[in-house]
Amino acid sequence: MTHTVLITDDNELIRETLEKALVSEGYRVRLAKDGRECLEAARLGDVDLILLDMRLPDINGLEVLERLRQEHPDPIVLMMTAFGDVDSTKKALELGAFDFIRKPVTPKALASIIKMAMEIRTLRQEIQQTIYRNKERYGYHNIIGRSVVLQKVLEMTTRAADNDASTILIEGASGTGKSLIAKCLHYNSLRAHQPFVEINCASIPATLLESELFGHEAGAFTDAKKLKKGLVELAQGGTLFLDEIGEMQPALQAKVLQVIEEKCFRRIGGTKNIFADVRIIAATNKDLKKALDEGAFRQDLYWRLNVINIVLPPLKDRAEDVIPLVEHFIGLYSREFHKPPKRVSDEARLILERYAWPGNVRELSNTVERIMILEDGERILPEHLPPAMMGRARAAGQPSSPGDAAPAPAAGDFNLRKLTEAFQAKTITAVLDKTGGNRTEAAKLLGLSRVGLYHQMKKLGLLKKEEC
Repeated sequence: MTHTVLITDDNELIRETLEKALVSEGYRVRLAKDGRECLEAARLGDVDLILLDMRLPDINGLEVLERLRQEHPDPIVLMMTAFGDVDSTKKALELGAFDFIRKPVTPKALASIIKMAMEIRTLRQEIQQTIYRNKERYGYHNIIGRSVVLQKVLEMTTRAADNDASTILIEGASGTGKSLIAKCLHYNSLRAHQPFVEINCASIPATLLESELFGHEAGAFTDAKKLKKGLVELAQGGTLFLDEIGEMQPALQAKVLQVIEEKCFRRIGGTKNIFADVRIIAATNKDLKKALDEGAFRQDLYWRLNVINIVLPPLKDRAEDVIPLVEHFIGLYSREFHKPPKRVSDEARLILERYAWPGNVRELSNTVERIMILEDGERILPEHLPPAMMGRARAAGQPSSPGDAAPAPAAGDFNLRKLTEAFQAKTITAVLDKTGGNRTEAAKLLGLSRVGLYHQMKKLGLLKKEEC
């Protein structure tokens, strides 16, 4: 990619000399002899870097710099002067200048400075793009569901993100989306441009976890050949997410408590405290209050973590969120696998809504992903669902279709024919309600022909008089 440099200097010889040197390095060059021409050229756009002389015949270079930063923040500005002083240098840097160059400058030195500046500019752009992508990926719109309980979680998450100082404890069963909530909290806070560092405390042996978190000095132990920065240090200015903190040993919990309370820590083998500006978000699928009673978790750490407590409900407690989640993942995997999206059939919808989802949202996501990869057709049908799903739904006490649970018999009424007919009538009525009275669709769900459904309804007294 060819970059454009705007040279602003009232000395024609300097302009021509610098132009020749930069063109030979592969840059496009524009020229301006004063502040007004510089501002006009910047307004035209397509300028990556501006060489700006401090002393110009019409407008002071610092004034030009200030207007450039207000109107055109993207180009890098390098100030040039033969009469630099400390105050001017300081003022230029405060106004947003990348660097301050003393004249005379050799073409080789200038080319080196510009190359470094452009590399930094590219890096900054990549960082901004990453931040934008992360904000889009972990925006609140990715918390899918319309249930009341989930809306409360969303409201609390939004408020907690605005206050990026307080610690947060996220509780919920495995697969409920604790990691997603943690990332939403980070990427929608003032710390979004700083690191998000995540560690699963259950996946690393206790003997190694301390070194991973706090680092070590060279020679701290046998295998410590050189200094290693820990995750607390790497998360400086950002967020440290301690997943499954309930698995952390009490001795290490004390060091985490120190980070929260004193904003400092020491590497293993170190003698100096290191300042720690990190927000700690912890998550667990354990009952930490029970762990407190058993002495497996420090009480002081629990209450320091639990400043803001976000509890994620299991998916079985918010059945109304199942289909929106299914449709969300259909769209996601449709784009990922370059396949057309699928509709969920009414039969499959009933099964999905009634299933207990022991693996929560993660299980649902995996189910949709498998279907999108393996199954053809425009619709998701019951036969596309895992075979165990029907059985697990019934085992959990949730009917796989309306009417699966027969009405309890009246006291002393054990007439099997009457009970069977009552069950059939309840099932047919429930399915008709589900299909909005569409008998063709209801017959399909019940495994009957339309004529067969008519005869059953007539037999059970479910028809209107004019239909008999």
